[in-house]
Amino acid sequence: MHWVVQSNLFNERGFHDLVQALERGGIPHTLVKVIPFDGGVEPTVDVTGPVVVMGSLSLARYAKARGWSPGAFLNERFDFRVWREHLGEHLLNADAHVCRFAEVPVRAKPFFIRPCLDDKSFSGMVTSWEDFEHWRESALAEPENTQVTSDTWVVVSALRHIQSEYRMVVVDGRVVTGTRYKLGDRVFSSPEVEPDVWTFAQRMADRWGPDRAYALDVFVHEQKPYVGEINTLNSAGFYGYDVGKMVAALEAMSF
Repeated sequence: MHWVVQSNLFNERGFHDLVQALERGGIPHTLVKVIPFDGGVEPTVDVTGPVVVMGSLSLARYAKARGWSPGAFLNERFDFRVWREHLGEHLLNADAHVCRFAEVPVRAKPFFIRPCLDDKSFSGMVTSWEDFEHWRESALAEPENTQVTSDTWVVVSALRHIQSEYRMVVVDGRVVTGTRYKLGDRVFSSPEVEPDVWTFAQRMADRWGPDRAYALDVFVHEQKPYVGEINTLNSAGFYGYDVGKMVAALEAMSF
């Protein structure tokens, strides 16, 4: 398989680990820059056979447009509404309110909001009603400066006290590697994943997955693990997971 890796995006150890894993394994790869506004990539990649990309969502969409296989593991199932249908109570925000951006109801207390889709229209955040209303008014008044629109579907939920956060990599239904990337309010990368978190992640992968490969984020709340998010593997940060194991798992896939 030929790997196309965006060089002007990742600013973390995992990027260097990825390149080293590809070089060590003699795996063909090309480092590219993504040209903004759907301008393609530099240099141009013209290869035959399986191609997989690692980089921004723009690169993932470019791979889809080129018809590369597998290209990017990206489809309409990376949607909170779909996750809730399949995972139900195992989602951290299973009781969240889902509505259009323009229709978010007044909230008396600080709340969490994120897009339903993994489309990076805006980053999930904790906000107050006053701050949100000001932002929404500004975003809808100047659509050229933002990707969010009045019709963007969003998830609105009460705040949760999250004790720790983990990113687990799932390939063909198997959790192949993982990392703890947040402990309380401290962000840091560690390869440490407690056995109960790993077991939970595998149970969720056994239950349902949006594609053959994806990043499953597990959040621990009140001593219990929940699915916090499901992200496109091709565009998700590496944090401290074993990148070599991810590469090996994708290389072992058949297309």
